Amino acid sequence: MKITRPGSRARTARPRGRRTALVLAGSALLACALSCSGGHDAPHPARRAPGSGAGATGAAPSPGARGIGDPLLPLDGNGGYTVRRYDLAFDWRAPGTPFAAGATITATATQALSRFDLDFAGNTLHTVSVDGRTARAERDGDELVVTPARPVPDGAAFTVRVTYTADPAQRRHRRDAIGEYGWVPTPDGTVLYPQPDGAKMIFPADDHPSLRAPFTFRITTPADRQAVANGRLVERAPQPGGRVRWTYDSEEPIAAQLVQLAIGRFTFADGTGPHGLPVRDVVPEDLVADTAEHRALTPEHLAWLEQRLGPYPFRRYGVLVADTDLPVALETQSLSVVPRDSLLGDRVHAERDLVHELAHQWTGDSVALRRWSDLWLSEGHARFYERLYSDAHGGVSLEDAMRDAYEQHDQWRHDDGAPAEPTEPSLFRNIRYDGSALVLYALREEVGEETFERIERTWVARYRGRAAGTADFVALASGVAGRDLGPFLTPWLYGPHTPPMPGHPDWRVDPVEDDGD
Repeated sequence: MKITRPGSRARTARPRGRRTALVLAGSALLACALSCSGGHDAPHPARRAPGSGAGATGAAPSPGARGIGDPLLPLDGNGGYTVRRYDLAFDWRAPGTPFAAGATITATATQALSRFDLDFAGNTLHTVSVDGRTARAERDGDELVVTPARPVPDGAAFTVRVTYTADPAQRRHRRDAIGEYGWVPTPDGTVLYPQPDGAKMIFPADDHPSLRAPFTFRITTPADRQAVANGRLVERAPQPGGRVRWTYDSEEPIAAQLVQLAIGRFTFADGTGPHGLPVRDVVPEDLVADTAEHRALTPEHLAWLEQRLGPYPFRRYGVLVADTDLPVALETQSLSVVPRDSLLGDRVHAERDLVHELAHQWTGDSVALRRWSDLWLSEGHARFYERLYSDAHGGVSLEDAMRDAYEQHDQWRHDDGAPAEPTEPSLFRNIRYDGSALVLYALREEVGEETFERIERTWVARYRGRAAGTADFVALASGVAGRDLGPFLTPWLYGPHTPPMPGHPDWRVDPVEDDGD
């Protein structure tokens, strides 16, 4: 995620913010979603949720954990099972109007389950079933507690089906770079900003960045609207009443925070990237011409990042132009969201957004976060490559940007924690952006460019399609460099004060100003 057009010098200021009921009976879309989910690609091999080991053979059924225990967002994700596939159905009608929705979740129990939770906030719940039998469901804050008619044995596959009325007005607010998140309206439809844990406002989920599963999306729209979601368009099929059903397959497992589903009057602009990679931009009809110049740079950006990080990790890519006032770009997997104002501005600022979100496809999407305190690895890498590219393409030099960040680093640490020690309210603050890019810059200065580039390529290759954390990065960097980098990186990542910058003895950190909060 990136806030567009950040200032070059923002002292202690926070980054700018980011980013009735319907009758379900008779909905052909919902009927399909709740009866057809077994007829698609084989589920991805199960991923066991961290901290939720399988129960002992013959153990009595017990409740799955309410969350996976992430220290910052302890109720994110759920224990006792692993999701193997989501099949989501949305019968969208008009902007801002509630509509029929359904979710079919195929999972595998990692313990004998008497009950389990789903992350699910708001929305009007209608029915819940487990393996075709009506289940008891209770709302407990943002948790949906499901008690099946029969316990689920350890190791058993099971299917949960939820019908509800989706509320596209659901949004929440954070006091950091995220700002508004959840459903975000556009003039003729909607776009999703689910980061960090807003997916639960859109569909029932196992919502933690380390947990991923493949998705099938079935979106029914009026004939004058188009729908897009992560991955490949499988089918565009006419429906009764002149409506259209769009079916997408994610092709790869996705973390819930990286799901995209947008509806509007779109033009699909097809192109080709390096090695024949399909590139499809999704653009509001009246913005196609005005955004074409900057969007056309994507193949160049792909080639530039592949030189530094290795092969692009997914089967396709594209930019979704968001016709919203939110000044926030977002790395939804294989289809990055970039706000219209960024693409209508000058090339330097547009490319910073475009390269930042594209870099996330390697670091943050393909290599997922093990826990939320590892966010510096995602945002720091994306900001580093954004700055590195901009240096060579008319923007501020990398050294100048990093020196500016260095001067402010103690203040950022004081206000919002060290790069790898965020608090929940300070997750998406400057210390996780330029402040974390500075850690990577310091590492490059310490080990040299050649070794640094080998660390980076090895990192994204070794953990492709997996979750990894700070300890993994330090260990890998040490192995590639041939020496223990823990003593060097630990104070950069966790210390209360900014260490000296290798190779720049003249750099100084500004004194901390305590505002008394």
